[in-house]
Amino acid sequence: MTFLLPYLCILLLSASHALAIGIAEILAQTPELSALNTVLTSEHPEFLVTLNSTTGTFFAPSDDAMSAFMSSIDPDTFNPDVIKDLIAYHLLPGTFTAKDLSVVGGVVAETSLTNAEYVNLDPGKPNVVFASAYGAAGLDSVEGPLKVYSGAGEAAAVTKPDLAYDGGLVHVVDHVLNLPQSGTKTAELLSLKIASEFVQQTGLTETFDGTAKLTSFAPSDEAFKAAGIDLSAITPEQATAALQYHLISGDVGYSTVLDDGKEYQTLLGAPVTIHKKDGQLFVNDVPVQQANVITKNGVAHILAGVLAPPGL
Repeated sequence: MTFLLPYLCILLLSASHALAIGIAEILAQTPELSALNTVLTSEHPEFLVTLNSTTGTFFAPSDDAMSAFMSSIDPDTFNPDVIKDLIAYHLLPGTFTAKDLSVVGGVVAETSLTNAEYVNLDPGKPNVVFASAYGAAGLDSVEGPLKVYSGAGEAAAVTKPDLAYDGGLVHVVDHVLNLPQSGTKTAELLSLKIASEFVQQTGLTETFDGTAKLTSFAPSDEAFKAAGIDLSAITPEQATAALQYHLISGDVGYSTVLDDGKEYQTLLGAPVTIHKKDGQLFVNDVPVQQANVITKNGVAHILAGVLAPPGL
C-alpha cells in the first residue's frame, strides 16, 4: 500500500492546483469583464500570463469602460508597450479591500507603474492612484461611491468590488485609469489654457515638467478671468513670481498628506497655508475645485481662484 502514497500525493497536489483561482479565472468568470478578457486571451496572452502570476489588487475595466476607451484613442497607438503600462497602473502590489479604500480622507496607493515616461518621483518609486469614497479630496461629509482618481480625465468608480483570487482582489471599475502625464500635458488635457500660457511665457516649462515631486496649484481659466488677470499686462518678473507661488517642490502634496493649518514653502520662497473645512480643501483662502490629479512628477490641484503672491 505504501507504494501508492507518492501517486496519492501527486493527485492531491494536482487537485489543489486545479482549485487555484488566479486573475485569469476572475476575468473569464465575470461577464462584465469579457472585453478585457478577450483582449488579453486572444491578442496578448503573454500579459495575461504575467498578470496571473502577480499578487495584489487589480482594477479591471468593465466592458463599457473598454468600449469607451477604445473609441477615444487611435487603435494603432494601443500597442503592447501601452498595454503593459496600463496593466501596471491598474495593479497595486498591496491587497486593498473596498472597505480599506473607502476610509475618510482617502488612500494614496502605489501602483506597479515604473516606466519613466509616466513617473518622475523618487528613483525607482512607482506612480500612484488616489482612492476615495468621500470625493476627490477625501473630505466630503457623506460617503459616496468608491472612486479611483488617476491622471487627467474622468475618475473610475468601483462597480463590483472584492472579487477574490488566490493572490489578492479584483475590483471592477467603470473607466480605464488615465496614465499620468507631464505638467504641461496635464494642463492641456484639463483645458487650462491660461495656466499653460503662464508656463510657456515664463520659460518655466522644464521646471513644471522636469522637477521631481512637484505639487501644482493650477487656477482654472475661469479663475484667471474672474481675477481680471491679463498676462500681457504684467511684467515677466511678475508672471514668474505668480507661477512660482503656485508650485511646491520636494514633497508631493496629495490631499492625504496636506495638513490643516500648515504652511508649505513654494518655489517663490513664500509659504501658502492649507485649510480643510466644511468638506473643502483650501490653499490660503482659495478653494480647490478638483483635487488629486496625478501627474508624472507629482500631483495637481485645480483652483477656483488665483493665489496672490505677497508683495505683488
